Amino acid sequence: MAIRWTSSFGNTLAFSDVTATMALAAATPLSFTVPGTGDQKFTVLFEYASNSNVFVGNNVTAAVPNPGTIGATRYIEFKPACRYAIGGDVLSFITPDTTAFVGISIRSIPN
Repeated sequence: MAIRWTSSFGNTLAFSDVTATMALAAATPLSFTVPGTGDQKFTVLFEYASNSNVFVGNNVTAAVPNPGTIGATRYIEFKPACRYAIGGDVLSFITPDTTAFVGISIRSIPN
């Protein structure tokens, strides 16, 4: 189960016991299911290389917008840093780059 969200010791965080690292390949979506049940909420921290282009979808398949267009698909964001999710949510990741590395770290939010 995910470690609880707490901040201590000068605003540092403990290492999480629920993490994932991904090496994305161009135009190939990968997904990760947030552990837990629909009544549990979690903080999800995302990490990317500064030069990576990564789109993240929550309960939708992430997509890269076509050149010269505006992507307006709901629940897809470009490189989010920190979001909350509900147990069972499916996070989808995609990149237009040759490769992109993504790390996520999950912590439970106390009720």
